[in-house]
Amino acid sequence: MGKRLKTHDKMKPWDIHSSMSLVYPMCNTCADSHDHLFFECPFATDVWSRCRNLLNVPLGTHWKDVVRVISPIASRNCVNLVVTKVMFAATIYFIWQERNNKIFKKSHRTEVKLFEDIYTTVRFKLLSLTFKNSPKVDRLKERWRL
Repeated sequence: MGKRLKTHDKMKPWDIHSSMSLVYPMCNTCADSHDHLFFECPFATDVWSRCRNLLNVPLGTHWKDVVRVISPIASRNCVNLVVTKVMFAATIYFIWQERNNKIFKKSHRTEVKLFEDIYTTVRFKLLSLTFKNSPKVDRLKERWRL
């Protein structure tokens, strides 16, 4: 889970940033960087906090902490871990998409709207999966309205 996204800190050596603002567009407080995007920015922190509240796996609020927890268990298929992986992937995707929308389309959603879109996407993904019957799965189905 490397830092391959082309944030402004990665583009500095290319010397194409002279016409671009190097401030992260979601909060306009500091440089656009991978660490700030996931999840040091107040915008992303708010979205990730809402997402984490739906999970039964304790995850941190910084990229390194989340990756440290998810990496060793990524291949396991316990129901809570499957949901965690799907939620993490969706959150990363939607935050990155939101950043690009703000930069290139000059539009963006609120934290609440972005969370709702992530929740709906994850919920639809979960509806497409087959789970064994168990008390854990019953609680998951209730929490996610499946």
